[in-house]
Amino acid sequence: MKLTVLVDNNTLIDHYFLGEPGISFLIQDQDKQILFDVGYSDAFIQNAEKMKFDLLQSDYIVLSHGHLDHTWGLDPLIKLYSEAKIENISC
Repeated sequence: MKLTVLVDNNTLIDHYFLGEPGISFLIQDQDKQILFDVGYSDAFIQNAEKMKFDLLQSDYIVLSHGHLDHTWGLDPLIKLYSEAKIENISC
């Protein structure tokens, strides 16, 4: 199993990742990819792109609880999925 921090309140300055008072992890195990929490904004999406992770390939999205620092990234995630669907339809 591999656990990758997509966003938290720490950043690695030499990698230029975004940080925020939220949390998001990507869990990979065998052929499954699980997005666990979605942070406070779209920072987890931007960091995932920098790390070359395709969030559209996630098998599951899990929210630990309803606090904003774990769920407010749902809006940008839905936008990401919606735009990908529109691009696939128009191709």
